[in-house]
Amino acid sequence: MKPINVFCDLSHSEIEDVHKKMYTSTIKSGTIIYRPDEVANELFFLRNGSVEIYQTSRDGKRYVLSTVTQGAFFGEMAIGGRSVNTAYAAAVEQSILSRMSRSSIEQMVAKYPLVGLRIMQALANRLNEAESQLETLALKSLTARLASLILDLGRGPNLLIVGLTHKDLAERVGTSRETATQVLNELKADGFIQIGRKRIQVLDLKGLQGIADSY
Repeated sequence: MKPINVFCDLSHSEIEDVHKKMYTSTIKSGTIIYRPDEVANELFFLRNGSVEIYQTSRDGKRYVLSTVTQGAFFGEMAIGGRSVNTAYAAAVEQSILSRMSRSSIEQMVAKYPLVGLRIMQALANRLNEAESQLETLALKSLTARLASLILDLGRGPNLLIVGLTHKDLAERVGTSRETATQVLNELKADGFIQIGRKRIQVLDLKGLQGIADSY
């Protein structure tokens, strides 16, 4: 399991001390961890797997706000002065999750101030990312948004995305699966990307970057 990022300044014995205040469990893919308007009284640490934070529209469409990766935390409403959650959190795959109560979080930060500092830094980074995401949604075309997403998600020298469906991508840029598929096919036809089953590979990095930077 990957170490929790905000504990990087702690010694092994200090980390063991923190772990004593946590409850750790394995959850199945698709498990809803929390819902909007539920009381936010725990901070969650993802030890293995991945979790999506998302909201739904009145007509049932999902919009993915962020994807939590191994080693990160989520559920910050528990420490941000809000009494309820404002979004859904669900496991994308089987995951190992640790949770800590609000009172234990306060005790931990008082005992290990550097952990509190790391949490503050992480929250500041998320705020910057959220502002950038809002700008992209408000100002950029759907083609530019999808191009940006592909570049953000691409891994390795060939910028390869594996395991995501067209519906998954659509939910991250605020559109329907059908519309996302149409735009992806246009990018494919123009030679920017190659598409397979749950697989997208960038063929023209410079060209795709130009589209992503456009409005």
